[in-house]
Amino acid sequence: MLRQYEVGRIRRIKLVTDGLVHKTYELDTTTGQYILQRLHPVLASQATGQDFFAVTRFLAEQNFPTPKAVLSKKGKMLVREGKDVWRMQTKLAGKTIHVLKDARMARACGEIYARFHRVMDGFPYAFKSTKILHETEKVYASFEDVVSKVAPGFSLGEAAIEVEFVRRELPKYFLPSTLPMRVIHGDPKISNILFDSQGQAKAIIDLDTCNRRPLLVELGDAFRSWCGGAEDDPRNTFSLPIFRAAWAGYKKGAGDMMTKRELQYVPKAIGTITLELAARFLTDYFDDNYFGWDSSRYPSRRAHNLARARGQIAEFLDYQKKLPAIKKIVER
Repeated sequence: MLRQYEVGRIRRIKLVTDGLVHKTYELDTTTGQYILQRLHPVLASQATGQDFFAVTRFLAEQNFPTPKAVLSKKGKMLVREGKDVWRMQTKLAGKTIHVLKDARMARACGEIYARFHRVMDGFPYAFKSTKILHETEKVYASFEDVVSKVAPGFSLGEAAIEVEFVRRELPKYFLPSTLPMRVIHGDPKISNILFDSQGQAKAIIDLDTCNRRPLLVELGDAFRSWCGGAEDDPRNTFSLPIFRAAWAGYKKGAGDMMTKRELQYVPKAIGTITLELAARFLTDYFDDNYFGWDSSRYPSRRAHNLARARGQIAEFLDYQKKLPAIKKIVER
């Protein structure tokens, strides 16, 4: 595989265990440091590769910190070896975190995402990929479809309570279909932000899910991730202090970019995406073929996905209690 790239002698290869979808390796070579990913089949299309190349090139032109796509010796963005599809990019300096507890860092997260959205608002490109995240109604339809296919007489098992909760609550949180379309990252979880040693947000990574969607789904996912704890924590909560700081940073960076209608739906969008993710985890609980899982803590992918769904529902329940306060913070 590595012989297809012009990289120096390999000094070290490290498996990165953070990702839920791709298989990711850090490479330390005599010519620099790189990220090599074996792509999940869902994101291994030529269209996704073209989008990744276009996004990273545009960000670099705008002086926004971004990894650089590394083409193969044959000038290809994606390399196939057997059944696997691979992609390489330069590695950016910085550290990742998985739970955000520092309000100053939360403000920095808001500011860098606002800057990303402002830059990408001027992106003159028609996305090629049809794999678009946060189409909530489609996620819900897939969830209902997989649940309906459970054999008659077969119990929903340990997931029954969670399935019924999502069925009851998620349709209440569908967002309007008339919101403006903007370029979003698609997966703004806290581990996709790189920080320096002083806790400043320096870059955004995992840029293979960018596309045009309502900004609200991006913000809902960002605040869900930044203000919650570990995704599989059964006592997960929504932190108002972190939200207050993150929103202040985003609002400062966004300036007058957002419309009044977008601002109106920010609080609701957090609930939308929290339950959407719970639905995705429950879908994979039954399908058992998408998300990565931690075999050191769980006996199976299904067990980990059920724990994740429960963690998201726990965060949603706490978010619901704090929704009046969230609305006041946004309205100020």
